[in-house]
Amino acid sequence: MHFDIGCTGCHGGTDLAKDKVAAHVDLVRDPTEEPEAACGTAGCHARVAEQAVESIHFLLTGERTVIEERLDGSLADHPEVEAGWRTSCDKCHATCGQCHVSRPNSVAGGFIDGHRFVKTPDMLNQCTACHGSRVGEEYRGRHNDEIPGYRGDVHYLAAERCEFCHSADEMHAGQGEHRLAVEEAPRCEDCHEDVAVANGYHAAHWTQLSCQVCHSQDYKNCQGCHPDSGGLDEPSWLSFKIGRNPEPEYRPYDYVTLRHIPIAPDTYAGWGLDEDLPAFDVAPTWKYTAPHNIRRWTDRTINGPLESCAKACHESPATRDGVFLRQIDLNTLPDLAGANQAFVVPDSSPMEWLSP
Repeated sequence: MHFDIGCTGCHGGTDLAKDKVAAHVDLVRDPTEEPEAACGTAGCHARVAEQAVESIHFLLTGERTVIEERLDGSLADHPEVEAGWRTSCDKCHATCGQCHVSRPNSVAGGFIDGHRFVKTPDMLNQCTACHGSRVGEEYRGRHNDEIPGYRGDVHYLAAERCEFCHSADEMHAGQGEHRLAVEEAPRCEDCHEDVAVANGYHAAHWTQLSCQVCHSQDYKNCQGCHPDSGGLDEPSWLSFKIGRNPEPEYRPYDYVTLRHIPIAPDTYAGWGLDEDLPAFDVAPTWKYTAPHNIRRWTDRTINGPLESCAKACHESPATRDGVFLRQIDLNTLPDLAGANQAFVVPDSSPMEWLSP
């Protein structure tokens, strides 16, 4: 679809040169590092290119935001951390070509089908190549060895593609400093508003609970990542936790699923930060999550004879095995409890605070 442009039209160099060195003068390996110049030229993809340069995939603004929050200052104020960020985290930055021509550089690159441009990225080689360890494994149901009966997301089984929910407009949108701020991002209610009163459970909790609270399976949690070594303090684990909503500004639920993220006070020590993160406790280590492992029937929706959701949810014990984020979860993991405290469910019976 781009044959009429020619190699030098995008990559520069010297056309028709017979000498390799001369032909490669001023050669640009990935011209889409500058989307507006490479893809927006002559109006070909001007609107998309203008949006893409402001997107999270291109700028990684969301990642910078959460790092700077705990640094209590900008990356520019901590050059040693910024250098580490650029060599480690910034490699996840994606250009137009890394979604529409090749695998992303962060996963070793390589063409998928020669130099053929594709309108829709390939789910395995591009989307889950980057978003694989959590989203990809959950979406495709890859935890059956750990949890017998674990199955792929209903949307994966129906369509086997990310764009079933995630549109091109969402991927290209200017996304500010938070992924949940994207207006084009999908919500379950976009397709399923008609089931708001389909049964008593929906009628009682439709605006209180995110859909994942009832319809997700267990999902991966991590702890204590150190990017210089790539190591975790302990192996990741599968679990399921419901807590108060940390992001009511973006999602209007009272209770949501929470995932433990791999951050620790000394996470950036290997980058030369000679102290613990100065504002580690200002942000929680249990964060809002929307697991991509939706099923109609889960541990919270399958009830025995004469049982209701009270058995699986309202009567869940105040232990690490329970479905709610409790004080014991904070005490067991080496978290600073302050930032997580607002999202903990009290040890008293949830029936006292979670009711129609």
